[in-house]
Amino acid sequence: MNSIFLRIYGGMVLVCIVIGIIFYISLEAINFFRLQYYRTTLVEGPVKLIAELTVDQPADYRARWVSDVGRLLDANMELVSADAISLSQSELRELNKNKILLRLTDQFNREGEAIIAINEQDDTRYLVASGEYLTEQQGRGMAELVSQYLSKFPITDWNYRLEELNKTFGFPVRRVPPFEINLDDDKKHRLFNEEQAVVNFGGNRGNNTQITAYKLLNETGEVLQLGPQNMFNWYPFELMAVMVVISLGMVGFAVFLLVKPLESRLSSLEKAVLRIRGGDLNAKAPVEGSDAIGQLAGTLNGMTEHIKRLLSSQKELTRAVSHELRTPVARIRFGLEMLMDAENDEQRLRNVELIDQDIEQLDKLIDEILTYSKLEEGTPVLDFVMIDLDALMRRIEQESKALSGEKQVVYIAPELAEERCFAEGEERYIHRVIQNLVGNALRYAQGRVEISFTAMGDVFRIDVSDDGPGIPDADRKRVFQPFTRLDDSRTRASGGYGLGLSIVNRIAYWHGGRVRVGESELGGAQFSFLWPRLQSLRESN
Repeated sequence: MNSIFLRIYGGMVLVCIVIGIIFYISLEAINFFRLQYYRTTLVEGPVKLIAELTVDQPADYRARWVSDVGRLLDANMELVSADAISLSQSELRELNKNKILLRLTDQFNREGEAIIAINEQDDTRYLVASGEYLTEQQGRGMAELVSQYLSKFPITDWNYRLEELNKTFGFPVRRVPPFEINLDDDKKHRLFNEEQAVVNFGGNRGNNTQITAYKLLNETGEVLQLGPQNMFNWYPFELMAVMVVISLGMVGFAVFLLVKPLESRLSSLEKAVLRIRGGDLNAKAPVEGSDAIGQLAGTLNGMTEHIKRLLSSQKELTRAVSHELRTPVARIRFGLEMLMDAENDEQRLRNVELIDQDIEQLDKLIDEILTYSKLEEGTPVLDFVMIDLDALMRRIEQESKALSGEKQVVYIAPELAEERCFAEGEERYIHRVIQNLVGNALRYAQGRVEISFTAMGDVFRIDVSDDGPGIPDADRKRVFQPFTRLDDSRTRASGGYGLGLSIVNRIAYWHGGRVRVGESELGGAQFSFLWPRLQSLRESN
């Protein structure tokens, strides 16, 4: 993905999904162990009490009594043999130690069963209890059972028996005075007048529902209180708060991992900018990826290279201009001295004409320098239009013949349909390219210069050939450097300032094209200018 926004957004969506899955799995796992602990503490005491009361029943009545207790507690209870249930060796060992065995009976871990061994004289049977926990009916039933249990013992033993029950019960069991009971009038009436066990529901600070059961103890006039006991809360506030804090920490860490590489890359980019600002144009910003930061780094490096090239070109241009200006200025100074020493009007007129020619050369040189500098400064504002290349070539042919002297300038028209003779470009610059190439060819040609063009698919090509000495392979790249002339003689017999081909090269660059040098069929050099026929195709590529 090239977009930083999409990268961060996609990463955050993925992180949220992963955290959501981890959150759900962790919550289910924590609730599973919480539920197991809750069931163990809640069931162990009552089941052991029921088992103890079952043993006190006559042997032939025990199964029925267990069934009646199950109805009393709104649960499924039965007394079964070892063959009726499947027990593993480890489970058997736990049961033989008089421990409670808890099993899960549904795939959602919300229902289970408790098993305890009932040792009889000739056999061992198992009390199996299953159902929901902490219903109102169970609260009343358990209060009745505890009341029956206490009634078997003298009142003086009740405190001891309650202490023993509290060791295994998951909720408090105690005797309280009647005035401490906080019940509504209806429940008080049923408790004290009808002597029914009642259940009261309430809430605590964590918004968990609490259940408390009450049973009147007729022997003492006190009230047996079981509870309060919290009902199991699958999603307690404390657990959710911890999970949210952990999730926020994971999100923060994920954001850090996503943003840290971007900050590191921006820091590297900042260091490169600071080095460039300090004058170190060799500084490079690391280009990593093709996103916005990578593109910015690439643009910065390109800008640095462009600045280096401009500074180098400016230095070279300054040196070359000073060198090129020296000769015509010296001739003008010499001409002025000759003008002052002239003895007649004819000599004065001759010296004035020479000075005028030198001034004209200076004017042409300045024009070439300004054109080259403008093209080197940056992207010029180009007005692209459809150019009739056939008409333009014929015009340049006529213009060149007036300056060619005895040399021939021949335009060879292509065999193309009329609509294929049009190409998009800045007309004055395309005219300048052809004019410079023809002028360069005329300086070196022996007697003939040919110009032609052709369309190769979406690429337009203009060729200028001459029958001169040609250009060696080693010099073909050097000819496009400013102020470069292959004629090294001090007289510069070929003329020119060495800027024509440099201007051609820059115009080709701003048109998205290039200039190539090769050998012509005439035996000399051939310059070829190629650029996209339509600038829209260049922009799409």
